[in-house]
Amino acid sequence: MRLVLCSALTLMVAACASGPSEPPPPPPFTPAGVFDVSFAAMGQQISGTLTIEEMDGAYSGSLATDLATLALTDFTVDGTAVAFSGTFSQFALAFALDYEGEGFAGEVSSGDMGSGSITGVKR
Repeated sequence: MRLVLCSALTLMVAACASGPSEPPPPPPFTPAGVFDVSFAAMGQQISGTLTIEEMDGAYSGSLATDLATLALTDFTVDGTAVAFSGTFSQFALAFALDYEGEGFAGEVSSGDMGSGSITGVKR
């Protein structure tokens, strides 16, 4: 009887000492997704859909607006900061985004044509 009581007491102490298990870590950040975006370019407010895809750690994407659909290239990801580029007609565009939560804010610049803000919310 004494052996059973000591064994039960030892198990209870061990269970209490281990504490709750650690929650799993959050998944690694990825900019991939489909986003409703709004940005200023060439004096106009433009809305569209930004699509970013990830395959084997590399990114590709497109930005579709009423004016055109741009292929996006040259993605770099540094923490939650993401940069990429695209070409519209003869204009080279550079995007710099800072992700937070389910969206991002940042800047789109077109060289000599100036720059403007861009925001996006994940669908």
